[in-house]
Amino acid sequence: MFLLFSTPFQLFQMNPKNAIKLVGIDLDGTLLRSDKTISESDLKTLERLGEEQVFRVAATGRSLFKVKEVLPVETPIDYVVFSSGSGICDWKSDLLLQSEHFEPETIAELCRHLLAGNYNFIVFRRIPNNNKFFYHQGAGACDEFENYLIRHHGDHQLLDETKFPNDSGHFLVILPNESILFDALRNEIYTACNKVKVIRSTSPVNDQYLWLEIFPDTVSKGHGLKWLCNYLNVDYSQTLGIGNDYNDLDMFDFVARPYVLGNGIEMLQQQYDFVNETNDESGVTAVINKMSTGNSHNSE
Repeated sequence: MFLLFSTPFQLFQMNPKNAIKLVGIDLDGTLLRSDKTISESDLKTLERLGEEQVFRVAATGRSLFKVKEVLPVETPIDYVVFSSGSGICDWKSDLLLQSEHFEPETIAELCRHLLAGNYNFIVFRRIPNNNKFFYHQGAGACDEFENYLIRHHGDHQLLDETKFPNDSGHFLVILPNESILFDALRNEIYTACNKVKVIRSTSPVNDQYLWLEIFPDTVSKGHGLKWLCNYLNVDYSQTLGIGNDYNDLDMFDFVARPYVLGNGIEMLQQQYDFVNETNDESGVTAVINKMSTGNSHNSE
């Protein structure tokens, strides 16, 4: 367990032009431990950030509905960038600030392409109802897809192949965790459909599978944090991002100071600063402490 400094974080006592004013933190595999709770050290770190008037933003691929399943209302955060940036919520007031969605013709294009490929895919309803979804079960058994339906019993219905939904902001395709499969489908989608963004993430339930997620082309965690910076009048140079997986790439590319935890994807650790501590070892606190001591670059 990491102890916080008894004096104000040096990180937030710098020249105001360089001080960190907004921290974006991924949930699964980062702030959340394997049991989906937050460590005492990380909770205290979040409280301390608030005392230092730093905006605390949970940046997650989860829908807001799923965020509320793992974060108690008293969790010391200020904003949630959810569904990989499709929506932004003021956590304290529960006010939806921003949301994005597909045009009906794009939904139809995506459905037709994924049906033709006989993929296992999901079409989520538009925010704020994106805990509800339509599904198509493609050829071949897929335990991950079947378990997803079981976990979300009551929230889904079979996709009508003759009448596509006219409101959606998010598609999900479940694939075996093989880069060649992801790359091939991503390229197909970009060729067949306009105004879309494809994001890769490792399944938070079974790392033998990956999730290929499709959003409007303006959607990403980085775009969500950028919107918040403009909304809160925070300079982009005063941002820090902490994550662990592929779907944090857009956040890392936006923030001034990206950090990867010890359980993060190796490719990310090679590209960005990282700490050895994992999400189960209060990795968020380790990042803040490392930056506060001025040792913000890796010596590994």
